[in-house]
Amino acid sequence: MTAIATALEAGLPGLLADSEELVRTESPSEDLAAVADCARVVAGIGTRLTGAAPEWVDGSGRPALRWRFGSGDRVLLLGHFDTVWPVGSLARHPFEVAGGRLTGPGCFDMKAGVAQLFHALSVLDDLDGVSVLLTGDEEIGAPTSRSLIEDEARRTGAVLVLEASEGGALKTARKGMSG
Repeated sequence: MTAIATALEAGLPGLLADSEELVRTESPSEDLAAVADCARVVAGIGTRLTGAAPEWVDGSGRPALRWRFGSGDRVLLLGHFDTVWPVGSLARHPFEVAGGRLTGPGCFDMKAGVAQLFHALSVLDDLDGVSVLLTGDEEIGAPTSRSLIEDEARRTGAVLVLEASEGGALKTARKGMSG
């Protein structure tokens, strides 16, 4: 097993704890206070695991968080922390880890991916060239972050979105689009 794989395996309890904290911080897109609360949690996790605080980019009350390491121009890791789940969904769909499966509102799309992103970065020796952009309006078509996403994508060599897919497959396209 490689040193990185060993470090990631050792960090699994922390990854699950961070995923749980994100899932328990409900953040439906239309609830600006809830989205801002979740942004604070994301910022805390990202800062703790990378050693760098994000830049807060305000899109009409909808925060986006951006980290740039060094030039930040090699790869952009893109994601979001808003969900389609209304506040109170945890009562009907609680966070749970059972049978090797994590469930709860927003864990699949995409709060576990956000936690995985930061845990992956935490085991790398050099983050030079990496940028991270996490937005709070993806589920409603990115009305305030679209131009920010496009600008960040243009300045990097590659963009990776760490959103889950069925069966662990690699997503290479989306069936929908924002207008």
